[in-house]
Amino acid sequence: MMTPQATAIHYIFQEDDCKQFLEARFWNQGGKQLAIVAVITKGIDWAAYIGTDAPDSYTEQGTLEHVAKWGCKLSEKDARYFFPNIELSYRP
Repeated sequence: MMTPQATAIHYIFQEDDCKQFLEARFWNQGGKQLAIVAVITKGIDWAAYIGTDAPDSYTEQGTLEHVAKWGCKLSEKDARYFFPNIELSYRP
């Protein structure tokens, strides 16, 4: 029996007036989506969040935006594993 492979995507996306959703990791396994998103407050600090499909949207962008707003915050150690190039302090 073949197992479906997950699709992993890493890219940089949008920014607004005070926050910059700097980087994201996205996986899709058999229609189930998972994202990890780094959210930076410009020049101040950052935090990373993990979560799944947005309730209203099954698009990649919709899932990324949903996780940035409503995801579960990662510990600093886990966040730095996924986003090792962010040098700002991690948001408590």
